[in-house]
Amino acid sequence: MKHSFGSIVKAYREPKRLTQLELAVKSKGELSTATISKAETDPSYNPKLTTFIKFYKIMDVPFEEIVATLEGNADDK
Repeated sequence: MKHSFGSIVKAYREPKRLTQLELAVKSKGELSTATISKAETDPSYNPKLTTFIKFYKIMDVPFEEIVATLEGNADDK
């Protein structure tokens, strides 16, 4: 099953018990709470490549895993 980018962000953020604000702080200003909120609530949100890279690095998710999840080729999170 394919997932929206925001649903993936939320699926990785919540088990780490991070709020959107805490994720923004962890990004050291690279991601705002508004960006995180938009990503998680707007199913059509399609981040720029630079924003996508910031998300997966800050969340410490392997690039291949997040792409596979987006494509629907990974186990459901």
